[in-house]
Amino acid sequence: MFGKLFKPRWQHRDAAVRKAAIDTLDPRQQADLLASLAREDASEEVRASATQRLLDLTVLDTLTRDSHSAPVREAASERMMALLAGAVSDGPDRDTRLHLLRHTGNARVLYHVAQNGADSESRQAALSALSDADTLCEIALHGHDEALRLAAAQRLESAEHLKRLTKEGRDKRVVRHAREWLRDRQQAEQDRRKREQDCTAVAEALRQHAQRAADGLYLARLQQLEQRWAELAEHANEEQTRIATQALEQAHQRLAQQAAEAQKQQARDAALEERRATLAMLRQLLDDVTEDTWDTQLGALRSAVGTQERRWQAAAEELPVEEGERQHFQQLLEQWHTLIALAEQSQSEDRELLETLSQRWPRKIPAPRALQHRPAPAPEVTAPSARAPSPAKAGSSAHQGLVVALRRELQKGNLKHANRLWLKAEAVLEEENDVWLSKQLQRLEERRNELRDWHAFAAQPKKDHLCEQMEALIGGNLDAEEQASAIQALHDEWRELMSSDQDQDQAQWDRFKAASDQAYEPCRAHFRELDEQRADNLRRREQLCRQLADFVAAQDWQRANWQAVWEIRRQAPQEWKSLQPVRFTDARDIQKRFSALLSEIDQQLEGAWREAEQQRQTMIAEAEALLAQEDLDSATREAQQLQKRWRQADWLPPGRHRPHQKRFRRIMDDLFGARQARLEQRRNELEEKQNEGIAVLEHVAAALKEPLASQDESALRDHAAALNELDEAALGRTGQRQFRRLREQIQERLAALPRWRRWQRAVLGIEASPDGESSEDDQTLTVALEALAGIDSPEHARERRLSWQLEQLPRAMKGGANTSPLDEALRLLEARPDGPLDTDLARRLQAALQAMQP
Repeated sequence: MFGKLFKPRWQHRDAAVRKAAIDTLDPRQQADLLASLAREDASEEVRASATQRLLDLTVLDTLTRDSHSAPVREAASERMMALLAGAVSDGPDRDTRLHLLRHTGNARVLYHVAQNGADSESRQAALSALSDADTLCEIALHGHDEALRLAAAQRLESAEHLKRLTKEGRDKRVVRHAREWLRDRQQAEQDRRKREQDCTAVAEALRQHAQRAADGLYLARLQQLEQRWAELAEHANEEQTRIATQALEQAHQRLAQQAAEAQKQQARDAALEERRATLAMLRQLLDDVTEDTWDTQLGALRSAVGTQERRWQAAAEELPVEEGERQHFQQLLEQWHTLIALAEQSQSEDRELLETLSQRWPRKIPAPRALQHRPAPAPEVTAPSARAPSPAKAGSSAHQGLVVALRRELQKGNLKHANRLWLKAEAVLEEENDVWLSKQLQRLEERRNELRDWHAFAAQPKKDHLCEQMEALIGGNLDAEEQASAIQALHDEWRELMSSDQDQDQAQWDRFKAASDQAYEPCRAHFRELDEQRADNLRRREQLCRQLADFVAAQDWQRANWQAVWEIRRQAPQEWKSLQPVRFTDARDIQKRFSALLSEIDQQLEGAWREAEQQRQTMIAEAEALLAQEDLDSATREAQQLQKRWRQADWLPPGRHRPHQKRFRRIMDDLFGARQARLEQRRNELEEKQNEGIAVLEHVAAALKEPLASQDESALRDHAAALNELDEAALGRTGQRQFRRLREQIQERLAALPRWRRWQRAVLGIEASPDGESSEDDQTLTVALEALAGIDSPEHARERRLSWQLEQLPRAMKGGANTSPLDEALRLLEARPDGPLDTDLARRLQAALQAMQP
């Protein structure tokens, strides 16, 4: 029974009692109890009241979503808004509120916090979480402060809302933002329509261009259209993209066909040019030959003629040769073979042979020095008959030079070369009946056999060792390059041991060659792939060269994109070098063409860069002139315009732009640094003035804190003069407010000082009055001052005081009471004649005056 009597009030049967008890609960100490009441109490009003006391935002959020009672949901929502807005003293701190605002999705709460948040960060956080355009528009129109309204306006993207802001916005910045956005939106729409029209026009132009016949300007026009389409492709629709893609494919196919045909024609032209160049080279060699050439460059001539012969054969395989051209080449070639053969024989020391050679040498061609002294000019010959029989004569032969050379090689012990000459002599004997040559070979055979024996004795073991080394390479672990190098090195050693006697070396050579072929077999695929790679790299170099040539031909150098040209010029050699390996002999001509194209691009770039550098030098001179001006404000304004021009100047590569940029930036830094130094000086002067002014204000404020009794009119006027000497604009906003407040205080004190002096004289006059008896006038004066001062009168004087007040009533009703109570009291005291005054009345008069002290 006692437990029922002493139950907590929040458990009372009466809902009103429970509701009143909730106000006594501590939201922090009894948070669980409040949450339980908010969820479980039988009364809807009690649940709503408990909800309004909660501090737990999680519980409030649950009630907002899950409670079946509309009042409870409303109370929970309002409590959440108050807590997140920082309007509750025991609510969460700012960081917690900011965290919760970023993660809540309750638009109503966010709107409330954005409008009523306790700090700007909370309002901005709530605004950032809002996404509804209508809500953002309301905040932009009626938000808490201008910064919030502007931030809300910047979140809007609807033209309807922004138009409303231009009409109803209360801030200039908000209205300006809305107008600028609408203007940008309108411009963007115009740009979109323009791009759509451009896409249609370019796609149609591509379609028409693809159907044109390919002429000299076909590629250049295609590149322009393709570049324009690349700029617009991302804005095109599916139909425009389809038309442009098909047109580009058709155009590139046509260009590929044209390139293939041009390549074939180019190959035919090159073959024809090669043949013509071969004939010209053979004729030029005849024109350039001198007597020293035969003695010092005979091997080079032989190699050059052989090169031209191979060059002709390669060109003839590419393009059929006309019969007249072929005969001309054969005549030149046979003439060169005849001259080289005669020049080789002229190295003999046999005088008779030299005399014979001198007679056979053509008159129009300079002869070797050994054939210079000939008795009489011989008719010009073009080519000796290689197989013409010559009758044997005693003591002479047409092959004396061959014998002399054979004898020299045998004497030197050079068996390899001697065997070659011996085989050549035997071939001559098979065709000619040269008795003298036969006898000479018989005389030299003993020496040759001796050398062969020594060679076989010395070379046999070395050759066996080379065969073993070659056989060891079969199935080895070397890679293809190392394997081929090792095989080549063994072949080089074998050649040093060869005697040109095939019968003697054949067995060992067969063994060595078989091992070499087997060892080289793994290398074949590698070098075949390497040959294919070289051929592919050569084709890709040719393609790169054609692309670069097309690029150069299509350029309008007056309106070229120099940065793009420079980038291509920089990347082309890198790509060219990456196409390795290639055969040097095959790539010689294409290398010359590529270098010529790069030189052409370099020439154009150099001209453009000189103009760009001249622009920069002119602007640097203007900047230096600005630096010399005395009006720094005007100079810096012109410098800003000059900086814009500098940024819009023609492009230069970084290496050439950097020195000008450093110089220009240094001048700009000096100019703006001088202006900044002057601004700093002004700022320091202003700060110094401000500090001086603040010191004066503090001094005057301290003086005005003194009571009026300790001040006089002279001091107050000195303070006013000190304030008037200050520069109010230099004091800052706070100083200006203090300045105006102090000036008003001085004026008030100057105005109050005469009244205070009257009051002081009155007090002193009462104190100086001699004691005397109380009179009716003094008693009436006393109650009048007490009434004016608003203090109580003694009981016995209240009737007199009321009587005096009634007497004053008509005067007050007529408007005669405009004076202040102090002025009226002083007037009454000043109207009293000097004389004795009752002590009690004097005391009461003093109290009334003290109550009205100014």
